[in-house]
Amino acid sequence: MVILGAGGMGRELLFFVSESSSYNILGFIDNDHKVHGKMINGFPVLGDDSWLLKYPDEISCVIAVGDPKIRKQVFEKFYIKENIVFPNIIANGVKYSDTVKMGQGCIIGPFSLLSVDILIGDFVLLNNYCQIAHDVRIDDFVTLYGNASVSGSVVIGESAEIGAGTRIIQGISIGEYSKVGIGSVVINDVPPNCTVFGNPAKRII
Repeated sequence: MVILGAGGMGRELLFFVSESSSYNILGFIDNDHKVHGKMINGFPVLGDDSWLLKYPDEISCVIAVGDPKIRKQVFEKFYIKENIVFPNIIANGVKYSDTVKMGQGCIIGPFSLLSVDILIGDFVLLNNYCQIAHDVRIDDFVTLYGNASVSGSVVIGESAEIGAGTRIIQGISIGEYSKVGIGSVVINDVPPNCTVFGNPAKRII
């Protein structure tokens, strides 16, 4: 396995993967040439995207990028390569029922709780201690930062970004490509392509 991104999230994911799986981690891939050849937390930065694109054998990758739009762009560089696979990473301490359905390339951070009848798309990132209630749908490339809490029957559209400590009440819809600021309390639907913040959350952009 390689980790795409050698920054802070890459180091966190190295920890998650090392603790919760049996993957043989080869190192990091990063387009910052200043870090090539360096060791980060005991693992080398192998090279840039070209290293992975030229890799001849099957290899697993995890995308260590918090920003949903950038994470999608990274995936689009590599999806045509059949030898590159994107497993789901479920960190230690996560609890989830067998009625949770999940796509590929998802990352579920430590001590998150996913209850029942939840649909999660591809390349969704749930950071530490996220709580997802019944009948929630989370579309592709969504990011929920630490301690976000999502009540039942919420729908979160593609590439939305939910700030740490956010609370979303039952039945709310978050539009695609929208952002919810840190610590917000969402009690009304959020349109696509906007930013909301506050308690209660109000549109600021």
